Amino acid sequence: MRIHLFILVVFLVVSAAHPTRADEAQSRRPFGGKEHAIPGKIEAEHYDEGKPGEAYHDVDEKNHGANYRGVTQVDIEKRDDASGGHGVGWTKAGEWVTYSVVVKESGNYDVKFVLSAPSKGGVIHLDFNGKDATGPIAVPNTGSFQTLGSVVKKKVPLKAGEYVMKMVMDANGKSGYVADIDSIEFLPAAPASAQ
Repeated sequence: MRIHLFILVVFLVVSAAHPTRADEAQSRRPFGGKEHAIPGKIEAEHYDEGKPGEAYHDVDEKNHGANYRGVTQVDIEKRDDASGGHGVGWTKAGEWVTYSVVVKESGNYDVKFVLSAPSKGGVIHLDFNGKDATGPIAVPNTGSFQTLGSVVKKKVPLKAGEYVMKMVMDANGKSGYVADIDSIEFLPAAPASAQ
């Protein structure tokens, strides 16, 4: 009896010291505990909560912007013209942020990015559960980082369900950064007959 109890205690101690893959996966969770709905608007700064390498990847450890999310490596900027009062800035190629999303209905969606770049911007794309959903999206020149503009990727096919959406920074623009990003909005695409 004592031997079995000892083995059980050792197993529990070892299990606690070495979390399972399921425990590790749970460290990334939706911002505010709620998935973003598609169709709908997603504020760029409302990326998933969790550790670096799971909820996001940033090329340096310092947050160069506002203390909006507490300790984070993602560079969050405060800006009055942003729809949520903040955005993600100082973005560099190789960085990414994840968003837990639920697609309500299967169909084609127009994806609108509200962002800024002072010259020819960089390139971004969206993954859904690790698969490229949009292909490369070139960031337009909006005149400055202080001037928001937009770019729309039309007719992105999505199936209903829950996903981890990853916004990936693929290439820097002429400024040395990809873009400042305010929001991502998903709108049902108009049927071909209506265009």
